[in-house]
Amino acid sequence: MDWAERYCEKHKGYADKQYNKDVRYNRENSKLYSYYHSREWKLLREQKLRESNYHCAVCASQGRLNKSHRLVVHHKFKELRDVLNDDQARTDLNNLEVLCQYHHNQATFRKEEENNDKV
Repeated sequence: MDWAERYCEKHKGYADKQYNKDVRYNRENSKLYSYYHSREWKLLREQKLRESNYHCAVCASQGRLNKSHRLVVHHKFKELRDVLNDDQARTDLNNLEVLCQYHHNQATFRKEEENNDKV
């Protein structure tokens, strides 16, 4: 389920807060998400954004120019939890792609559904 769909127009801002509480900052994920505040991640993220000219990869592949201000640098193949302790894999720019918020949500929830189907 898309977190933003949980709330009406008036309360959509609560979606981010709820997502942070349930996903980002729960005990299991706190180490992973603290990495996203590190200098290493910020430099990698900026490098990937520049490489993509600040465009969503999916929108660009569809011939659309999306210059959203809500771009997400997404782990394509190996999730952060799989590469956190591997210096080379963690900094592999080929494992990262730039997505707009819409396409990031689609990719993230698709992965969750695939993982749930495997269980």
